Amino acid sequence: MEPISKSNLEGLTNSIYAFTMTLMVRNIQTPQAGSLVSDAALQNYFVNTFLSVLDFIGAFLILGMFWLFFYQMFRRMKTYDSNFLYLHLLSLMIVVFVPFTQGCTNDFTTLSAGEFLFQANYLVLAILLTCMWYYARTHPVLLVPELTEEEASFLAKKFLVPLGVSVLGVILLIAGFGYIDILYLLPFIILLVFFRHPPEEGKDDGDSSGTGSP
Repeated sequence: MEPISKSNLEGLTNSIYAFTMTLMVRNIQTPQAGSLVSDAALQNYFVNTFLSVLDFIGAFLILGMFWLFFYQMFRRMKTYDSNFLYLHLLSLMIVVFVPFTQGCTNDFTTLSAGEFLFQANYLVLAILLTCMWYYARTHPVLLVPELTEEEASFLAKKFLVPLGVSVLGVILLIAGFGYIDILYLLPFIILLVFFRHPPEEGKDDGDSSGTGSP
């Protein structure tokens, strides 16, 4: 297989994420001509559209989180091998399915069925993210030499956040809970509270405080 540069793979990743995140807006339906002929019809349209917009924002944020995680992963890698490449191409294929599964949350007559498809999509992408970083860590030749074990472990724990949230979403749906859109925000709360400062930042702070003390 011909070697693929980091810039080519990262460019493909950026393009697919950008295209997919843009394509999701198509799930927000525009009213048909002549359909809004009464106040009740107008009110019903705005309520449904508002819910679709919330779903779009939530799914957009989730994809943005995964894109940022992959960006952080790529920064710690100096090269790829064929196995990592195949895993990443599989993850990009799963990303492309997001507009479809996100749209199913609005189209299915049974709410939990549509939500389950989206949560399953979310779960598979989270599994691939953690598997790819585990694979990279077990093949040090793929990583930049300046990466410390502390930073690699910090990223591994950080990448487990979407996996845990997606598993929670699937469990809640199986248990019969609907309208679990609040889970869209949970990863960001966890990241803000527990992963705000990477190890190198804390180390720099400690060094600077130490040099300033008598």
